[in-house]
Amino acid sequence: MARRIRIPLLIDILEVDDAASIDAINQDPRLDRAYGRTGPLFNRMLAARLMRVFRLDGALFPTMLGRTDAARASAQAALAARLQETPVPDLADDDAMVAYVRGAAAREKAGPALQRLVGRLFDPAFTPAEGEAQRLWDAAIRFDAAARSPNPLRWLQQALFGTLHADRNILAGAVGRDPMAIHAIGIALHNIMKSLDRLRECHDDPVRRFALDGRSAAIAALAAPDAVLRQAKAVADVPGGSLTPGTLVQLKLADAAERRLDPAIAFQSPSWNACPAAGFVARLLAAIWIKARAKDEQP
Repeated sequence: MARRIRIPLLIDILEVDDAASIDAINQDPRLDRAYGRTGPLFNRMLAARLMRVFRLDGALFPTMLGRTDAARASAQAALAARLQETPVPDLADDDAMVAYVRGAAAREKAGPALQRLVGRLFDPAFTPAEGEAQRLWDAAIRFDAAARSPNPLRWLQQALFGTLHADRNILAGAVGRDPMAIHAIGIALHNIMKSLDRLRECHDDPVRRFALDGRSAAIAALAAPDAVLRQAKAVADVPGGSLTPGTLVQLKLADAAERRLDPAIAFQSPSWNACPAAGFVARLLAAIWIKARAKDEQP
């Protein structure tokens, strides 16, 4: 299904939430995420906002670079290959993520534990003490909320008070100012956290608790990003309508993935912008589920 929000000169956004249309649009070279300042006013404001949010030391995050960017593609492929070979760390019975899924710990404890695990994928020395861990988790929550906000008044407030810049710098300082690591511990881990929420719901259900093995639980719980944004670089007829340069397209991955329970949708596996952590995240969710259930199966 597609929905168009269009007011001449002010806004032109197409929302698409079915898997087939998302795939077709993602394959169309006339749509990209290398956002130019063109199109209606709000479109230009939103594109400029994203370029400010995901920029560090004068350079854009790789997650903001276009489909033909060779450096982005190389870095993404290298990270995907490394994470594919990275084993999931051994999880203790009292690990906060395991305990959260089991219903024995608060979300506020599981979040910093997950952030520590994700951070160590990029820097094995990423082991913040308890107080610093909470500071990093709080910064990640605010940074993610700021990145998702469509409210220009909130953008202005963050610019005036410097909160976005401060939170990005808190995260950057913890991972050697590596943009891919900042995205991982500040943005991407919130999707994994939503998956832990769903694993907990599965564990709360006596039927699903004993019916699902690790792989099935990981698929059932996998949470996709709410949406990703593309911009029309030329006139393009796509599922949902005809686009002009500057039209923004929201690919609503979460809605599409909910209907199909297909990890390929959540991770955009067939696409040029596939998540490099797909295999690792699936293994992590399965390992947490198995560990959470192990206690239930003890006599």
